[in-house]
Amino acid sequence: MNDYHRTNLIPIFPLSMVFFPGQIKMLHIFEPRYKELLQMCIHTGSPFGIVLNRPPTRQDPSPLPHRVGVMAHIFQVARQSDDTYHIQIYGGERFQVQHFYDTRAFLQAEISSFPLAQAESEEAFSLSDIVGDMLESYLDALTEASGYDFQLPDLPETPEQLAYITASVLQINNQQKQTLLNIPTLPELFRQEIQHLSSELNLMDWINDTIASPANNLFDGYGSEGVISLN
Repeated sequence: MNDYHRTNLIPIFPLSMVFFPGQIKMLHIFEPRYKELLQMCIHTGSPFGIVLNRPPTRQDPSPLPHRVGVMAHIFQVARQSDDTYHIQIYGGERFQVQHFYDTRAFLQAEISSFPLAQAESEEAFSLSDIVGDMLESYLDALTEASGYDFQLPDLPETPEQLAYITASVLQINNQQKQTLLNIPTLPELFRQEIQHLSSELNLMDWINDTIASPANNLFDGYGSEGVISLN
């Protein structure tokens, strides 16, 4: 067992995104400090932690990132001709930072596990049926509005997996996503997602109705290459 597992001290990669358990992402590693982080993880076989960064302010020009994040497990590394890296990662365990350390080129943190509570509760299974139906409708609406395929081959097998994939595909801002990631129990996470899905479905209905109406074409004046942003 390596030192990171033994001490719960992990390297931290603050990003301008919220990463969820079960999510797959490609990252481009180009800064020297994060290339050092990557080499350490490859050498030790350890994951690193992803947390949402905070924007600097006049009062705090170097703020610490958010304290709830997700372990990123590396499953593919491709070195590029310019000595940068493309890596594929998947989201593992959720954690909570107890203390940050800035003694290396990259940030490190002492963490504790932060699993979802009530993940096997009767309420969680009941709410998962509602969220599953709403998610399928939402993905249909996203596909119709964007022209991209947002469909899933199958819905996740467990309520917890469903909750996190729903959180990852919701077209909401990072602060809203971080709020979802912070939620301690699965039923409460589902309840918050139902509110977001309801609002998003109403918005998508309006967008798709507007796109379909010749009198209210969102793309008038933008030519054939006009696009609509869902972010």
